[in-house]
Amino acid sequence: MLKNLLKNVQRPELDFSSLKRPRKPNTYLMSPPDYAQYPPKTISPIFEFDAPKLATLFEMVALAEPRVEKLSSREIGKDLQVDYVQYSKLIGYPDTVTARFIDLGPGKSTLAVFSRAHYGYRDFGVNEARIKDWMRKLDLAVKKQESGS
Repeated sequence: MLKNLLKNVQRPELDFSSLKRPRKPNTYLMSPPDYAQYPPKTISPIFEFDAPKLATLFEMVALAEPRVEKLSSREIGKDLQVDYVQYSKLIGYPDTVTARFIDLGPGKSTLAVFSRAHYGYRDFGVNEARIKDWMRKLDLAVKKQESGS
């Protein structure tokens, strides 16, 4: 029953260009430099393929994780922005992960990812660990595709 109550969290649409540093430290931002109103903890890598392929690979990684659901997706110009939620194992606290897949021109792309908890003040590094883990798995998926396996 508690999990059902926790699912009703408000998730306003995220605009990276106006994203300011949250007052609570239970978030993690990875993005290109100067993509948000505050510096990211990690600068996003540049990929040698287009944004739709990056979005597909990222989604494969995200949805393979336990308790992850895709909430929504929308196009923003040439870019795609997708929201996911991952629920904590024991209580079911929802953390929202927003990823924007950014077209950098022919055969190049990058992404911005903002992961945040909706409850509590601290997250004890959970959001950062999640995104670093997903990016490690994304790197493995890219290498696997490149090798043709």
